[in-house]
Amino acid sequence: MKISVQKRLKGAVGRMAALAGVFARDFRSKMVIVAFHRIDDQLPEDGLTLSSARFEKFCEFFRDHFRVVPLSEQVAGCRAGRDMGGTLSITFDDGYRDNFEVAAPILRKLKLPATFFVTSGFIGTQTVAPWDRHLAQQPGWMDWDQLRTLVAQGFEIGCHTETHADLGVVDTTTAWAEIEASRAKLSEQLGRPVQLFAYPFGSRYNLSVESRELVLRAGFLCCLSGVGGANARTADPFNLNRIVIGQGFVTPSQFGLDLLLGRV
Repeated sequence: MKISVQKRLKGAVGRMAALAGVFARDFRSKMVIVAFHRIDDQLPEDGLTLSSARFEKFCEFFRDHFRVVPLSEQVAGCRAGRDMGGTLSITFDDGYRDNFEVAAPILRKLKLPATFFVTSGFIGTQTVAPWDRHLAQQPGWMDWDQLRTLVAQGFEIGCHTETHADLGVVDTTTAWAEIEASRAKLSEQLGRPVQLFAYPFGSRYNLSVESRELVLRAGFLCCLSGVGGANARTADPFNLNRIVIGQGFVTPSQFGLDLLLGRV
């Protein structure tokens, strides 16, 4: 991956800020949720794909500069009005097989929790997502046994709808079917309630007040977007921002500097 001069400079400044303790002081005022998609050494890095080495460096940065906690702990803190500043949770979207084969072993090695938001209709299938059709090699999806193994290893599973529907576009009947079918299928397959929800796509155009009300009605405890930015220390659990880690962040130090400056 070619790194621009600007990003190299940001990385250098970020490293100096970390050494000076600036990150430690500033991050105490932020509750951060990060999102990944694919961790795959067989595909070129792009907006959805990170190499295993780069993923591990980001995880080490998170561990060094935050208290990394399960998403459910952040959500419970928000619901109780507790100060969750200085915490960070790691999440994944869609349900790619490399999440189980590559990302989870790294997380276990570093003793870090994570939440995997899966598109339930993709699990155990050969479905090719529209955004992956250009790939010469399809990354594939986890199967149900792999999801159950993740749960047994202490990871959390969340809902990402049944077919990755755009809840900012579909009608209310379709949105409810997507949300409730996914919740029911995941709960049945995993043998436990699934109470964490993340919107597909995740920009402000892909969510609505109506769909948020449906998520609440379905019994979920939170709604996560893919809208960037840190969250306040006591955030609304049904309006949580996430920072997608992709090509925009070449190094963890650059991520830290952008977070410090409010540019994420």
